Amino acid sequence: MNTPLIVIVGAADTGRAPLTAALLRRMLLQRTIDARVESAGVLGHDNDPASPDALAVAEHLSLDLSTHRARSLSADLVDAASLLLAVDRGTARVARLRFPQAEARIHTLGELAGCDRDIPDPFKMQIGPWLIYAREIERLLHQALPRIVAFLPEVPTVSTDSELPAPSQVVAEERRAAAKRTAQLLDLMTHIPGIVEWSTAREQVETTIALAQAYQAGASDLIAAYGALLRAALTLTPPIPGTAHLAALRDAIARLEQPITSEDVGSLSARLSVWSTLA
Repeated sequence: MNTPLIVIVGAADTGRAPLTAALLRRMLLQRTIDARVESAGVLGHDNDPASPDALAVAEHLSLDLSTHRARSLSADLVDAASLLLAVDRGTARVARLRFPQAEARIHTLGELAGCDRDIPDPFKMQIGPWLIYAREIERLLHQALPRIVAFLPEVPTVSTDSELPAPSQVVAEERRAAAKRTAQLLDLMTHIPGIVEWSTAREQVETTIALAQAYQAGASDLIAAYGALLRAALTLTPPIPGTAHLAALRDAIARLEQPITSEDVGSLSARLSVWSTLA
């Protein structure tokens, strides 16, 4: 029997669609569910590569979109697919108009996840929103997985949401790795001033904060509040930061490798009150 095919349908097939396909592909592989996952678009951007932002966020998520090339949703793909999963309702509407014979197999991710939610197109947004939306796509895929698998012939069933284990306090490897890299960079800058431009380092810090907030380690992880304090610290940091500012940022960023507690939030908040006095 041929391997079942799931097609993620996007607009241009250069951003959300290939990213969603890569996330779902990994999710199915982790559960040893045998299915092909591909992507296609409805706007005709054939052979375009993944957008630079999609490539960057994929790298942060330990995914590789470097070989991806966009293609149009064709009749052959539609006929072969067990499920056509659209990234939003507008895309699903276009697909249904073009391929009415496949209407029963065309659904949105939000629909199968049981919520009235479309992931906005982050085209030309900064990396932070991309990371946040990618994390939300991953969450919706987890919620939708039992319904997604139900469209595939002769594959094992997966747990429903009620049977899934409770969220753990384990910090995702992507978040821990990003925090470690950025803390190491800031530590290097404290020992060798001028080795990296502050504008470059600051951008990496902002990206790390966004990634950490996208990978919240359970409901008790206070990363949202802590991330807001970190951004306030960046605002208060002078254009040419001294070693004390860099060391304080290093220590605060390093804390992202673990779930954020109320003590962490209180400590950083107190540190902000004297931030401008740091040398």
